[in-house]
Amino acid sequence: MNEFDSWNEIKKQIDKVDDKPDRFPQEGEVWMSVLGRNIGFEQNGAGADFARPVLIVKKFNNRMFWGAPLSTKQKDFDFYFNYIDPDNLPVSAILAQMRLISVKRLKRKLYDIS
Repeated sequence: MNEFDSWNEIKKQIDKVDDKPDRFPQEGEVWMSVLGRNIGFEQNGAGADFARPVLIVKKFNNRMFWGAPLSTKQKDFDFYFNYIDPDNLPVSAILAQMRLISVKRLKRKLYDIS
């Protein structure tokens, strides 16, 4: 239960951020994003700020986009997009976990994929 309490405090701080976007993600970029502590089999963020890498799949405007959380575990399923990152490490975009995400959750850009 403590993880949910910690996440709730972080989520309140993220929500307070000014609505004027200062990050402008583009499709095909990978960003470290604060996804939070989620329920069941939903992908969680990790660490003290509950963050994980996310692939920008479709940008709708300067405030919202579809993002797919990334994993270092590649699987041979239709809903996993497997690729090798710029550091030559295996990565999977978990397409089944794709969701609408606010740019307020973005921390920093990590890299681009083609």
